[in-house]
Amino acid sequence: MSPMIVPIPTPDFSATMPQPLEEIEKRAQEYGGELSDADRDMLASQVDAAMSKAIDWVIEPSPEQLNYLAHDHPAAVSAILLLLVVVTPLLSCLGGFNQTSGDIASKGLRFLLIRTERTNIFLGRFIGTFLFSACVYAALFLILALYMVVKIKLHSPGDMVLWLGSGYVRILLLSLPYIAMCSLVSCAIDSAFGSLTISLLIAYLWPLLIKIASGTEEKIGYLQFLTPWGWKYWLFSPLGGRFFAGVAVMLVFTGIFTFLGHMHFSKRDL
Repeated sequence: MSPMIVPIPTPDFSATMPQPLEEIEKRAQEYGGELSDADRDMLASQVDAAMSKAIDWVIEPSPEQLNYLAHDHPAAVSAILLLLVVVTPLLSCLGGFNQTSGDIASKGLRFLLIRTERTNIFLGRFIGTFLFSACVYAALFLILALYMVVKIKLHSPGDMVLWLGSGYVRILLLSLPYIAMCSLVSCAIDSAFGSLTISLLIAYLWPLLIKIASGTEEKIGYLQFLTPWGWKYWLFSPLGGRFFAGVAVMLVFTGIFTFLGHMHFSKRDL
């Protein structure tokens, strides 16, 4: 029986996500059973080509970075990780916006001050929020890994799981400064809703305004580097100077936000 080739008709980004791929395999089973190894290799190469074009369009990487994301690692996994990068600030803000603002508004922290210091409260809330976020991301990546290995099967399970594990660490590094930013905003605002609103505006409105303004003047785009958003894709560079610079920048932003938040929290009326 000749191998059944299952082409992907378009390199459109939305057409190459896991759900359509799962549909391809279901249709293959309807018309002739399981996909053969040749079919699967052909499908994987087509998906990688489509993902490579999508990655190139979304982040405009250097040739070295594109090769790292689309050829050195499973391109389908890389595309999913890059999508997660976009929503990481949102998830971080949703998880960290109410670290202290709600208790400040209700005067509940005054009872804690009888037993502990402000530093312990501020840093304890920050560390606890980060650890909780790390657990949530771990559950998300575990589900994603199981889905990719069991349902998609485009690449070696080991390659996909290892790259997802590496992506998990990079996503955590990106979330760290945003959680620290929420610590600063949360201790400065006496409203949980206000804290969430301001955190989201900082996380997304500034990059959006810079993106729009850079359409008329390209140099304005460099203002993106005043926030962690401008450095986010550096974390998905090959291991080397650019990658470690991205890690260092995330840690520096985290340190700055934590220092400013702690300084303000130590002086404000609770």
